[in-house]
Amino acid sequence: MDKFFCYCPDAGFDTYQTEKEAKDSAETSIDWYRDNADEGWDEEVSQVCWGEIKQTATICNVRPVTEDDHVVPSVSTICDYQLKENK
Repeated sequence: MDKFFCYCPDAGFDTYQTEKEAKDSAETSIDWYRDNADEGWDEEVSQVCWGEIKQTATICNVRPVTEDDHVVPSVSTICDYQLKENK
């Protein structure tokens, strides 16, 4: 699991294995906005960010469907999700 992320309104959300990769991606996004600032800076540039992913949604409590569950016939298992530490 990647431990770092970068978000840019134009490029979207990406994950990276290293802090350097995430930071470089954010800098590249800012460079793109700089290169395209003919008529002034796009306000979306202030949304560019990078950081460390602390927790991710992880599947848990997987069990077979019982007759007490009210699900469509094609569903054979029930599960839940919870945040867990990203290692």
